[in-house]
Amino acid sequence: MSSECPQLSAALGRDRERGGAFAPPGAATGTGAFLGGSGPPADGVARQLRDQAQGALAEVLRGFQAAHPQDGDAACAGSAEGRRRLRAGLVSALMRLIFLLYAEARGLLAGVDGGGAPLARLFEDLQEEWRQQGDDLERRHGAWARIAALFCALRDRGPGGAHGGLCDPDAHPLLEGRPWLSDGALHRVLSALLVHDSAPLRYGELEVEHLGTLYEGLIAFDLEIAEGESMALLPSHIVVDLEALLALPGRDRLARLEEVADLKLGARPAARVAAAGSVAELSQALARRASPRQPDRIARGALYLQPGQLRRRAGSYYTPREITSHVVERTLSPLLDRDGRPAAPADVLALAVCDPAMGSGAFLVEACRQLAARLVDAWQSAGAAPPLAPGEPPPARAMALVAERCLHGVDLDPLAVDLARLSLWLVVQDARLPLSFLDGKLRCGDSLIGAERAEVGGFPTAAKLPGGTGERQTRRALLRQAPAPPRPEGAPPEGAPPEGAERAPRDGPEVDEAADQAALDAWMALWFWPPAGELAALAPAPATFARYMAAAREPADPRAALSRRIAEERRFLHWELAFPGVFDRPEPGFNAVIGNPPWVAYVGRAAQPIAPEVFHLYLRRNPAFHGYRSLHGLFVQRAASLLRPGGRLGLVIPTSVSDLDGYGPTRRAHDALCAVDSDLPSFGSDAFDGVFQPCMGLLSTRLAPAAPRAAGAASWPLARSDLDVVSRRLLERLGALPPLPAALFGERGFQTTAEDAERIRRADAPEPPYTCPIREGTDVGELIARAPRHHVDRAGVKGRFRKDEDWKAVRLLIRQTARYPIAALSDGLPFRNSILAGFSDATWSEFALLCYLNSSPVRWWHYTRHRDAREGMPQVKIAHLRAIPAPPPAGAALIAALDALGRELGPANAGLSADARRHLDGMVASMLEMTDEEWGCVARWAAATPLPRPDG
Repeated sequence: MSSECPQLSAALGRDRERGGAFAPPGAATGTGAFLGGSGPPADGVARQLRDQAQGALAEVLRGFQAAHPQDGDAACAGSAEGRRRLRAGLVSALMRLIFLLYAEARGLLAGVDGGGAPLARLFEDLQEEWRQQGDDLERRHGAWARIAALFCALRDRGPGGAHGGLCDPDAHPLLEGRPWLSDGALHRVLSALLVHDSAPLRYGELEVEHLGTLYEGLIAFDLEIAEGESMALLPSHIVVDLEALLALPGRDRLARLEEVADLKLGARPAARVAAAGSVAELSQALARRASPRQPDRIARGALYLQPGQLRRRAGSYYTPREITSHVVERTLSPLLDRDGRPAAPADVLALAVCDPAMGSGAFLVEACRQLAARLVDAWQSAGAAPPLAPGEPPPARAMALVAERCLHGVDLDPLAVDLARLSLWLVVQDARLPLSFLDGKLRCGDSLIGAERAEVGGFPTAAKLPGGTGERQTRRALLRQAPAPPRPEGAPPEGAPPEGAERAPRDGPEVDEAADQAALDAWMALWFWPPAGELAALAPAPATFARYMAAAREPADPRAALSRRIAEERRFLHWELAFPGVFDRPEPGFNAVIGNPPWVAYVGRAAQPIAPEVFHLYLRRNPAFHGYRSLHGLFVQRAASLLRPGGRLGLVIPTSVSDLDGYGPTRRAHDALCAVDSDLPSFGSDAFDGVFQPCMGLLSTRLAPAAPRAAGAASWPLARSDLDVVSRRLLERLGALPPLPAALFGERGFQTTAEDAERIRRADAPEPPYTCPIREGTDVGELIARAPRHHVDRAGVKGRFRKDEDWKAVRLLIRQTARYPIAALSDGLPFRNSILAGFSDATWSEFALLCYLNSSPVRWWHYTRHRDAREGMPQVKIAHLRAIPAPPPAGAALIAALDALGRELGPANAGLSADARRHLDGMVASMLEMTDEEWGCVARWAAATPLPRPDG
């Protein structure tokens, strides 16, 4: 029997005639210049729209304030929570407009007023009215009602409607048809969304993933209240309080502008700012630096948008499609190409794919595309396809089937969940489907906080309930404990009671879903029980636990009401209940888990705040939350645990997770469940717009329950396409040598805090109280210790400064902010933590070590061996220095010659001449027994990798 399906072949042929299988309906005949046609590439359109959408958000805010509503969200704008809700409402309003414009461009609004392009028609109407009536539009409020009615019609299409931050009519009452935005303000907003440099922005050029980057750009702002008359300034659109600035002395005003607004002024405007005697004069002096997004002065008490830390705190960034495409393909291909046979249609549609931190759905959209393409191929191979409507392209039907049957997702942000739902509706491009067609598959909740049915039978002894030790003592005690080992397969879950202990009553196997939900919520709520107040006394103990769990189903019981409130506030997500079709099967779990989880650190310089009760929960329930504690580390373990045996994991994470010692617990937690692929992709340090962070793809396969588990925390293997055969062999050979003694290196630099910025001043000469010279990394060159360019107020650092003898004990200064070792002799002066310390021992004098570290072979090894030397913001670390290979015994005889050379060159503090460089490199190459071919690799690298400039 032929494998060719005549119906499918004919449909595919029609697609090819149209110009592509995924050509959007109506794209070729869309109404208005904004719907399609030629224009800049998609990324270019997205960048234009992102910048203008941020300005449009400021216009929406101004329009909201001009309307002076007296109830709803506006009444709460004086509180931080009220401003957060109001900001979410304004972002939702703008994202509704962007969604509708995108849908227009794809013919998905056919049948509505306006000939399928209602917003383009509305803008044309407002444009004409503005030409004729001008300011009269500011007194009219009818246009927004047309948009609200349109969105309501879309939302109510199909059974049940859609729910969530963007579609829910109860989420933001100010959006639901009330006259809060004038026609004039709406005209300006639509102009920002539709026109760039007098040319139309062509939404037909955008990909659906670009909705995500627009959303990420909008949530990068906080909503604040001006304490004094203020002004938004370029280059970063930061709002500065002019009254507070005026209160400073003239010289300090310039420092404040540079510190808080990234604004450096030329001599003439700086003089005007310093001399200003009033807010008006100060505003005039800064007028040329006013942000076009908020060009007017901001009155005291007015709301304004401030570029903030929300996106950084959330760790959310738009993932470029080239990354999502690669990760999804690498994750799904092994599931679809088993035993060398192509997947059958039923095999494709049986896959359950999940993104546990889906954001606006970029990974799910890409999975939908790739699985739909595989499904079409499978139909062709099998010679069968589902019935197609007249003119319906097979890929469109495949996309709808894959979206409905295969895709699942979770996110903590309700607006992001709604955007993911809308993104998938848009990519499926079937106007017959309701917006709500994926309501049961895309859930709002906390992927990391939830319980399993097996846990709720026993009292959670690890939960910190009232009557225990204080939080500080508990936290210290927990941190002293060894990291919790991963739970063995089949072992009782955390909190399960010992054999014979009292269990909470359980119904039979037919427990209804509501009772299940109440029980899991009640058990999980014990981890967040209020430590004080009237309800604290109601916290159960092991002896009363069964009665507490029984009361969880009683609506009137105060304990049940509290557990429900905690569950709603924390957005508990119990995976077994959220996706019963995935977990109520013989081998429960997803076939694939994909995504880019939030990158949030809870330790180190970029540490974000975390609630004590959440810290406690993570520490006790997730083995990845030890060592270097991070949200992405938690998601690595959670994602691996959600897979069924043979399931595939595909995550985008910081590359540092693959090799830093601090991430050892994360790797152990993962490796206890999954086997990592042998060649993990590295995406470099500039994959994300505005983020300097090397990232990688973590690809692995869930092990069978009886499979042996990895015991160690070995580094994960990143693919190295940059190495030829000779370089790879040299790297392996040198890496097999014993390293230099660890005692030769240490950290002695002064660890500065944010407050220390006022205690350190850049100056070539001391000036009281800044009298103590202190070096930083850029003062260290190759065999050159430059004169310190900073001085510290030693008395102001309150005893945290080291004693003079500690500085004098240091023999070498090693620049930390570099891609490879750069060292100079120390003269005993203090230095900051951007310099590492070198010492000496009986074998290695400081002079020999100075030459060895500055040699090209050692630098080549360091650069080639350490990933973070090649990517991002490089740093030389103590662990890197302690891993440098020592010469083999035959080469060690030349250490005395290195010492002699160092005694000649080091004290001169003059760097290396070309002749000295050749002599030094030849000597170290001989010590390391390098062949001519190997030396050629090093020499080519050295020629292409110059030293950093003295200023950094």
